[in-house]
Amino acid sequence: MIINVHSHLIHRNMWSEYFWDRNANIFSEAMNVPKDVLIKTLFPRIVNAHAERYVEAMDDAGIDVGIVNGTDWGMSAAGEAKWSVEEQNQWVNQQVSEYPDKLYAICAVDPRRGDKAIKLVEKAVNEWSMIGVKFHPTAGYYPDNPEFFPFYKKCVELKVPIFSHTSVFSVPFMEGKYADPIYLDSVAARFPDLKIVMLHFGGLPWVLKCVEIMNARHNVYTEISGWQSRAFFETDYFLKLLHKMFNSASLLTPLKDRIMFGTDWPLLETVLEQKDWVEWIKDIPEKAEEYNLKFKRSNIKKLLGLNAKEFLNL
Repeated sequence: MIINVHSHLIHRNMWSEYFWDRNANIFSEAMNVPKDVLIKTLFPRIVNAHAERYVEAMDDAGIDVGIVNGTDWGMSAAGEAKWSVEEQNQWVNQQVSEYPDKLYAICAVDPRRGDKAIKLVEKAVNEWSMIGVKFHPTAGYYPDNPEFFPFYKKCVELKVPIFSHTSVFSVPFMEGKYADPIYLDSVAARFPDLKIVMLHFGGLPWVLKCVEIMNARHNVYTEISGWQSRAFFETDYFLKLLHKMFNSASLLTPLKDRIMFGTDWPLLETVLEQKDWVEWIKDIPEKAEEYNLKFKRSNIKKLLGLNAKEFLNL
């Protein structure tokens, strides 16, 4: 079984017009592509990321289950979107409900929304059967803010995990400092019954910090989306990281049982298509021989899906 724990369904109304326009300007300049061409070619691949298209991409890649993450950027400098955060989550729920047992959703909400955030999560879990909560701290908050503790208590009560972005972020007006996983360590320490997923394995700045946090906290997990390019072009480095995870002598639950597969579809399709990422991971035992590393195929199966299946009780 292959489970993608990090993917997105996207509608233009989920993010503000300022967000779309500002990103078009930045990426047009960075890629040396006229803004109008970028909007006509690249943006449709993102904006039209609906469930039907995603399931087709999953089938093409041999992925059995997809976990859909939203993103609440309304309280960031991007501003509120046309749809409210509840409408955004409701749309995602409607999309995934068309593919039961194939797609599952987690509720995206900024914890700074206070009581409204708590009520939304209650509704998402109890009425829409969502299975987790998504944070994107780069919107401007540190996850260990004591004001969020009631929110975490509610997640523990509802028995749903937190999925939190960790890594710097290339989107304008989003600040990477807030996504340092050390702030999740504080949350994990205060709420040992709350399961936390560090999305993107910390990225390059904080990946080793993620490993040490997982060594110290039994309730912290991670996933590998965002590492496609580095795995492809810095294979030696990436394989050594995974080898460390699979062979860590943790006193707690082994790290090899707490690392999961993700693609961040459709956002990284221009870097490496989802199906190619799946095949790359499957071929790790053979690739590793070139670097004098040994990987058990049983651990690759854990990474691709067995760990996520147990983590999410699927």
